[in-house]
Amino acid sequence: MINHILQRLAEVERRLSNIFFIGTITDADYHNALVKVEAGPLETGWLHWITARASHDVDYWAPEIGEQVLLLCPDGEPELGVVLPALYQNPFPATDNRPTVRRTRFADGADLSYDREAHAFKISLPEGATTALISQGGIAIVGDVHVTGHIRATEDITDHTRSMQADRDIYNGHTHRSPETGAETSTPGAPQ
Repeated sequence: MINHILQRLAEVERRLSNIFFIGTITDADYHNALVKVEAGPLETGWLHWITARASHDVDYWAPEIGEQVLLLCPDGEPELGVVLPALYQNPFPATDNRPTVRRTRFADGADLSYDREAHAFKISLPEGATTALISQGGIAIVGDVHVTGHIRATEDITDHTRSMQADRDIYNGHTHRSPETGAETSTPGAPQ
């Protein structure tokens, strides 16, 4: 009887000690959203990682090999485990130290941050990076816009007075009368 109780107690202790592990991702199957984790002598099979959303709205941000994670094992059974990314570590410290900032820094140098205290949203991309903002319904910008560089458009540009094409039509078709002779000048030789 006592042996049975001791065996059951040992099993409970084993399960309790296996509920949480800090480990490192050793392999990844990104096609199936699975990873393997090594935590001390334990190496898991393929496990899912936890994400923010996985239903009608889906969030995807894959953990990488070498990333430190928390392994959560229901009933203390690692084969039922799920992986919670990620834990800061010396080679990969936090990207900021203010509680009012949300910041993501990417390995290629891209940096995205929002500081709610300063009301400042900033995106910085590395040399040669591109940005595509696709919005078939249009884009509304409220506030001043400052551009350093070229602006190109495939359609007409309009301000509160008229379009650039309307300005061109006025300029390209205009003439002047000479005050001395009353003769009309020709239209501009270099149209806009």
